[in-house]
Amino acid sequence: MNNDTSLRYLEMLQYLPVYPAKRSLSEIRSHLSEYGHSVSDRTIQRDLRKLEGSFGLYCDDRSIPHGWCWMKDAKRVDIAAMDHAEALTLSLAKKYLSSVLPLQHSSRITGLFKRAEVFLNQTQGSDLIKWNDKVRVVPATHEYIGPKIKENIQQIIYEAVLREKKFSGSYQSRESQIPKKGIYNPLAIISHGVVTRVICTRELKGEADNLIRHLPLHRFKSASPLEDSINIPKGFNLDEYLDKGELNYLYDKEIDLHLEFSPGAGSHLIETPFSKNQSIKIIKNGFIILKVKTPYTETLKRWILGFGDQVRVLGPSNLKKEIQEIHKRSIKK
Repeated sequence: MNNDTSLRYLEMLQYLPVYPAKRSLSEIRSHLSEYGHSVSDRTIQRDLRKLEGSFGLYCDDRSIPHGWCWMKDAKRVDIAAMDHAEALTLSLAKKYLSSVLPLQHSSRITGLFKRAEVFLNQTQGSDLIKWNDKVRVVPATHEYIGPKIKENIQQIIYEAVLREKKFSGSYQSRESQIPKKGIYNPLAIISHGVVTRVICTRELKGEADNLIRHLPLHRFKSASPLEDSINIPKGFNLDEYLDKGELNYLYDKEIDLHLEFSPGAGSHLIETPFSKNQSIKIIKNGFIILKVKTPYTETLKRWILGFGDQVRVLGPSNLKKEIQEIHKRSIKK
């Protein structure tokens, strides 16, 4: 096989889409011609038959014109041409996942993003591509502008999490004017609103503690990789950690929350429950009673205060008193 034939085979394999999409012989011939391969339909047909068994190609002859494609379960399908749904999915993934996943640090993924962008720009007439202008992810709360994270620091921390290695770095908390140097034991990455956090334990001045922290990446002033393997705290489970409300500034592990909502303010709890264990009761004049066991967090307190006079705290008593005091102080100001 000469070099030209090898290149022609490669161009054909990259041009073919995954089933059920397909390319006709005339489409393949036109594509090859653009890359300097002038061959007949007969030659293309013969080439495809040679490649069929080795690469998992399929000829769809149920309708005219017949078309060639990759079978869905083909082992080397990643070389196939991108289709509309794949390009759109990658476009949305880049837009909404880049803040929490190390997408920009993978040359392979970056290459896929570029392929998707080129594909979408070349196929603006497709009905499916219109979804790119019709799909958005909108938060239910105020949309803050995300803080800037130094790319080299983000890359080092992400790499440490993925490789399960420690890293050293300097971190400046809100309360401190001077960054503190330490060794960090990263356990996970969390996207918390517009803030990306690393779940970790740390060692300062040679003294380690087992307190699990959630530190915003943008507060790291420096980071350097280490080859020491991380220590996973006994019993640590990421989902259990999040369910406890630690990320939302936990005050109490569990309270019996008892609220009364006005009809307009509480009706959403019927369609979108507060949690799986909630109890809802509609009383006189359409007022809604919510009972639920939940962690008491700063986020919960802000959620309740956000309803103003449209919600009344019935219990627990300490939360009721705290909310009343906050409203009293706001009136005095």
